[in-house]
Parts: sequence; C-alpha cells; structure tokens
Amino acid sequence: MPTNANLPPDPRPRDIPSTSQDQIDFRKLYYTLRERLWVIILCLLVAAMGTTTYLLRAPKIYASKLVLQVEQEEQKILNIQRVQQEDPQSLEFLKTVEQTFESRSLFERVLDTNNLATDPRFLKIDDGAPRPTREKLVTRLSKMVDAKLRKGTRLIDVKVEHTSPEMAALIANSLLTEFLGQNFEQNASTADTAYNFLRNEEKRLKVKLEQSERAMQEYKEQTKSVSLEDRQNVVVEKLKELNQKVTEAKSLRILHETSYNQALQFSNNPAALLFLPAVANDPTVTDIRGNVGRLESDLANLRQRYKEKHPKYIQTASQLVEWKNTLTNAVLNVPQVVRSLYESARTGEAALETALREQEVVALELSNQALHYSSLAREVDSDRALYEAVLNRIKETALTKEIKPGKVRVIQHAEVPELPAKPEKLRVILLGLLAGLGSGLLLALFLNSLDRSLKTVDQTEEYLGIPVLSAIPKFASVAGDQRKLINAEDAESGEAEAFRTLRTAISMLGRKEERRVFLFTSAVPSEGKTFCSLNFAISLAQQGLRTLIIDCDLRRPMVENTLQNNNQRGFGLTDYLTGQKDFKAVVHASGSENFFYIPAGSHAPNPAELLARTGIDGLIDEALLHFERVIIDSAPVHAVSDTLLILDRVQTLCLVVRSRKTPRNSVLRAVQMLNEAGAPLAGVILNLIPRSGGGYGYYYYDSYYAYGYYGKYGHGQKEKARAAAA
Repeated sequence: MPTNANLPPDPRPRDIPSTSQDQIDFRKLYYTLRERLWVIILCLLVAAMGTTTYLLRAPKIYASKLVLQVEQEEQKILNIQRVQQEDPQSLEFLKTVEQTFESRSLFERVLDTNNLATDPRFLKIDDGAPRPTREKLVTRLSKMVDAKLRKGTRLIDVKVEHTSPEMAALIANSLLTEFLGQNFEQNASTADTAYNFLRNEEKRLKVKLEQSERAMQEYKEQTKSVSLEDRQNVVVEKLKELNQKVTEAKSLRILHETSYNQALQFSNNPAALLFLPAVANDPTVTDIRGNVGRLESDLANLRQRYKEKHPKYIQTASQLVEWKNTLTNAVLNVPQVVRSLYESARTGEAALETALREQEVVALELSNQALHYSSLAREVDSDRALYEAVLNRIKETALTKEIKPGKVRVIQHAEVPELPAKPEKLRVILLGLLAGLGSGLLLALFLNSLDRSLKTVDQTEEYLGIPVLSAIPKFASVAGDQRKLINAEDAESGEAEAFRTLRTAISMLGRKEERRVFLFTSAVPSEGKTFCSLNFAISLAQQGLRTLIIDCDLRRPMVENTLQNNNQRGFGLTDYLTGQKDFKAVVHASGSENFFYIPAGSHAPNPAELLARTGIDGLIDEALLHFERVIIDSAPVHAVSDTLLILDRVQTLCLVVRSRKTPRNSVLRAVQMLNEAGAPLAGVILNLIPRSGGGYGYYYYDSYYAYGYYGKYGHGQKEKARAAAA
C-alpha cells in the first residue's frame, strides 16, 4: 500500500489518463468488454432472433440469368455503312447496351408482350384492391432486373429475380427478345427517317445542279467560246511566242545599233572600218578583199619573174589598184547598209511589242472570263458530286433497312432455376452475427463512456491524486446485504483479508500514538462507510486492541442496527451530548472481544447544531482514556455538514467510495472540501469491487486471496472447512 497519505493531493479535476496517447490499452478494453458482456450477449440474441425471424418470413426469391456477349465488330456482307455509326469496341458502347436492358421502354415492351399486368404470378393483387398503375408495374419490373457488365470482358449478365422460377426465366428471355426487336425497330426507323431526308435532299440538289449547268451554258454562249480552257491555252502559247520574238528583235536591234554607231565613228577611215565586224563580215567587202588578196599574190609572183615594165606586171598592178579602189568604195558604203539594217530591226521590234501588248490585253480579258467560268464550273462539279453521293447513300440506306443489326450474341439462355437464390442463409446469418456483435461492442463502449464512476484502483489514484488504502471486494451474500460483518463470520475469507490490508496500510501511515482516532465518511449515502468502519474496528479488536466505534451519523444511524440486527435505539451519542447520560451509560458491548460501540442514541431534531454547540472533543478525550482505538462513523460529506464539524480531534480520515457507482466528480468535490477543511485525509477505500467481470480493478487483490485459500482448502472445500471449524 502507498504511504504518501500525508502529501496534500492536487484538488484540480483531471481526466483519467490512458496508458499512452498513441496506444490502445487492450487490457483495459478487454475488461471493459468483459464487464459489459451481458450487453454484447443481449445484442447477439436480438440479432439472432431478428435473423431467424427474417429467414422464416422472407419469401424465396429465384434468379434466372441471361449471359450476352457484345460483338466487337458487326459482320458485313456488303461494304455498306449504316446510318448510325457506333464504335462497338468502346466502353461507352458496352455501358449503353448494359443500361438499355434497364430502360423503361424495354420494360414496357416486356409488360405488354407477356401481359404481365394481368398475370397473377407477376404481381399478386388482393381482392377488392385497385389495379396497380402502369408506373408501379414498370417500377416493380425494374426492381427485379439487374444488368451488369463483367469487368474486363464484353459479357453482360442480365439477372431477373422473382418468387416464381418460371416467371423469372420468362422475363429474362423476353428481355432479350424485346431488346433485339427494339434495336431492329430503332434501326429501321432511323433508316426510314434518313431515307426520306435523303430523298428530299436529292430533289433539291438535282434542281440546283440543273440551274448551275444552265448558268454555265449561258455564259459560254455569251462569251462565244465552246471551250474556254482551249482558247486560254492558245492565247497563252501565242503570248509566249510573241514574248520570245520581241526578245530576239530587241537583241538584233541592239546589235545593229552598235554596229551603226561604230561605223559612224570611223566613216572617213576605210582601214579602221575594215576592223568592224559589220564591215568585215559584209559579203561584198569579203569578195573584194578576196580578189585583192589574189591579185597581190599574183603580183608577187610576177615581180619575181618580170620587171615592172613588163606588160603582165603592169596589167596585174592596174587591176590591183582598181580592186583596192573598189574595196575602199565598198567599205565606205557599208555604214549606209548597217543603218538600213538598224532601221529595219527597230521597226520590227516596235511592231512585235505592239502585237505583244495586244495579246496581253486579250489574255487579261480571257483571264477575267476564266475566273467567272471557273466559278461556274466548280459549282457544277460540286453540285454533281453532292447529287451523286446522295444517290449512292439512298441506295445504301434502302439496303440497310432490311439488315438486322448484330450487336449482341447469346452465350447462355435463361433457364428455370431449381433452387432459390435468396435469402442467402449463410450470408444472412453471418451478417446478423456481425451486426449483433458490432452493435453489442459499440453499445458496450457507449455505456462505458457514459459511466462516470470510479472502477479500479489505478483509475481512482490517478483521478483523485490520493492513495487507495484498500480494495474491498463484493462478498458472496444476499444481493444488497451490506450489514454483514465479514471479520466476525469468516476471518480467513478474502474479504476479511482486505480489511486486514486496510489495517496494515493505515498502521504504516505513522506512529501508533498519532493514529488512535479514525473517521470513516463518504461523498454520498449508500457507499458502505458503516460496513467498512465496523469491519475495520473488528479487525483492530482481533489484533487485541480495545476498540470503540462511535456512530456520528445522527440522521441515518446504522451501527447499532447492524450489530444488534434490530431497529431499537439505545442510549448513545445524542444522550451524552445533551448531558442526559454519562460516558459509561452510552458505551455498549458488541459481543466480540475488545469491541465496543456507542450508538447514535435518541433522536435529535437538529444534529448539526448539537454537534456545533457541544462538540465531541470531550467524548473523544474520555474514550481515549478507556480505549486504544476510536472509530467514528460519520455522515456523508455532500449530504450534511456534520462531518466537517468533528474533524478537530480526528487523526486519520478514510473516504469510502463505492466502485462502479459513485460519480467521480462527487468524490473529487468531497476530497476538495475535506482538504479545504484541513482534514487528515489518509486515502480512499474502494468498496464493493465485483470479482466476476471486474478483474481489471481487483485482479491483484483477488488472485492472491484466491490462491492462498483455495490452495489450503482446495476447490469446493472452503465451506466444508468452515463448517468443521464451527
């Protein structure tokens, strides 16, 4: 037992700390649930009853399943595109097919096709009850059908649940039939709509094509050109040819102009003119220069053979002079020829440039005509292409109306089930047990959180800040019987040992001479303070100490009633305080050795005023002269103020707290009041700790006591040993 009772406790309220803020105290949790085991068992029983009732009353539901596979690509006999283009490989398409099986339109078709509204197997109607509306029938059917796409596959499970197995299979197969029919009708309806639209569009485009062709023909007649492209090509070729000729004429004119200018520069110098290309290349000059060269050669040969006066020499020389003069005259006439050529080239160049400009004007006019002509031609081609495309699409649409769409393929037809699918007994039982267990655990923890009492030794010490002197177990007796004197009847019981532990703990608080007067009180009534004070007094008397217990609870005295087991009131404390009886007259023997008591005495109209006016100091002084230990059983602290009036002569005060009952705030307030009054509070006596289910609070007391006594007597031999000793 702790020995720090003289240390002043912390009067501040506190929460009960856990073992660790980050860890769960599984031991505490275990004992909490063990304490509330009856709640868990009750919830399990309720859950078991509810589950059993549900299984007995729930109707048997049969499930018929249809398995479909969505085709990845439609098989095509002809390469014809449908009016509605869909991607069968996409997840959206798979989800669309899945949701179609749960659509209202499909349910209505199934209702009408199978006459489910009048089929008693589908929906039972009591006599005299109104027929359900179509909305209710569709809603009822929708609750029976469940379409689900298998993850990672192209398979769709369509499950129908009904109390009739035949009806479940009928509805499942009808869903498939109506789905295919609805799909075909929708495709045909879409194709009809598209066909009519294309027909109207074909008529409009035909009129537009005729108008555009007529406009182009009128333009051709207006421009008087059968083929504007050919004419434009001719003009372009002619323009290229003229452009080339102009270039050549310009080059020739420049050449003659250059020659003419050079000839004018050397017009009086025949020798210099000979070096000009125009002169040197002149045919006449070339012939003459050839004759001159021949005569000079002949003259050179004659000079070697003849003298200068020889006739042949003279004749040849004369001819040479004549040809040279002829050459000079021919050279001087060349500039006039060059000028004529220059004038002719310039005139030809000008004529070609004029023709080129005229041809360019014609080309520009033709280009302007081509722009409008091209616009009309493009419009004709566009209208013709649209018209032909619409004609082809009309033919394809007419064919697709008769082709059935193949979006889904049946993997498994719905069969009539033999065994019911619901209720799933094992699953319902497991869920019921889990629900009962879970609710029981939650309810147990909830009730525990609402419990504001002190349950364990550790909890009490941590919350109040004062030691627990002893933990008194709840003894095996008639329920509610707290008047049993354990020490007197069974000195070797665990309960008696608990009071001996209390006696030892108090004896260790200080010197015996300073621990002679003890006061037992509680925060509220019915805590067992009289029970504890009497048994503590008996334990002292058994130790050989003359012990006196004084009943100072003048409003609800219990000492005399417990010891004498009757309701008679003898002379006691009130008689002594009023002076009617002396000390010896109010002291009574209990029948046990060394154990005496002073009862409350006659009824006092105002006990608090009596205690405040007279006090019990004189009674304590006289009692200490005749007894070694004096025990005072006082009134509860919160009920009345009697206890606070008699604290002056008390050397040790014990606060009795009933486990699992007394609110912790009341106990803490009582401790604060006693500390403020200067009471010598030694500690707390935790009373009536239950053994069964309360091991968490009493385990290290009870296990030791059980070990000692059961080891001596053996299991089941304790009562026999007690009877033999008696």
